[in-house]
Amino acid sequence: MRALDAPDLYERLDPANIRARIADLPRQAREAWSQGCEWPLPAELQRRPARVLLLGVGGSAIGADVVASLATDDSTVPVQLIRNYAAPPTDGRSLVVACSFSGETEETLLAFQAELHTPGPRLAVTTGGTLAEVAERAGVPVFRYTWDGPPRSALGYGVFALLAILSRAGVLGADPSVVDATIRGLEADAKALGVDTPYERNPAKQLAHWLHGGVPVVIGADILEVAARRWAGQIAENAKQWALPAALPEIDHNLIVGFGAPAHALPSLRALILDGAAVHPRNRLRATLTLEALVGAGVPGRAVEVPGASTLEAATRGCYLGDWTSLYLAILNDADPAPAEPIDRLKDALSRRAER
Repeated sequence: MRALDAPDLYERLDPANIRARIADLPRQAREAWSQGCEWPLPAELQRRPARVLLLGVGGSAIGADVVASLATDDSTVPVQLIRNYAAPPTDGRSLVVACSFSGETEETLLAFQAELHTPGPRLAVTTGGTLAEVAERAGVPVFRYTWDGPPRSALGYGVFALLAILSRAGVLGADPSVVDATIRGLEADAKALGVDTPYERNPAKQLAHWLHGGVPVVIGADILEVAARRWAGQIAENAKQWALPAALPEIDHNLIVGFGAPAHALPSLRALILDGAAVHPRNRLRATLTLEALVGAGVPGRAVEVPGASTLEAATRGCYLGDWTSLYLAILNDADPAPAEPIDRLKDALSRRAER
């Protein structure tokens, strides 16, 4: 697919230069980690909470999703992501963190405002907007950052700033050497997967070619489950098409029974299993056997090895491969990866209903 090596295609289809923002993730991640480590930690965040609730949806939530997934393996403090209008009951030992890139996310704002009337530490992570104003009026700390791009392209801030802050709060124990190794891995990926690397040596371009024309079903186990969710979201927003996430071992207890039907739909599916050293050995075996079951049922499928010696590296590099693949799939779909007009239209409709 030499078309994906043609510079004029990117100039025409990606005028907002989303490709440059994807390429900039390693630098963004390093900057976010540094800012999170250097940010003056308020007194209320210096006491280890009993649990953490992260509020966010969409592109603003994916970083929190990665951090919550890391905490499942690495922390005795429960960390839960809430993608909705209300949080579960909290007490004075619960840290509630609102994550909204723009500061205008309706669900996050309503949930956070309700939590301001309950005891316990609170934090807003945002570029500004209404969320920052509401938090500052309530005397709640605000971690502000700046990023020129859509929320989904701010993965570095979403993951690494929050990771640094929660580590300093005693929730996680992020090792700086692991963070550095992760970012160096992302730097290597930026070169290997970037636009200038030709199709013959570029796994992301090859995956996009294989996915093109089909409905991707991206499957991940353990820490790669969050990467599968990222793939589905990025393909939808960047490539403007359907994509679905799924998780191992769960699908081996239900969906596997339905792999073979309806028969007419099977050729349209593209089952992609994310696998790697960070995955539990039994789930790695499941990945192999599940792929065999998919192909045996007539579903086009393949496995992708995600590098990473740590869960942090596997999660972020798994996400990053999906980011690049979604860009190339957008090009093959003759789609501009930047706009998300259906989201804007829905927000406008919700706003008009609220005004009435």
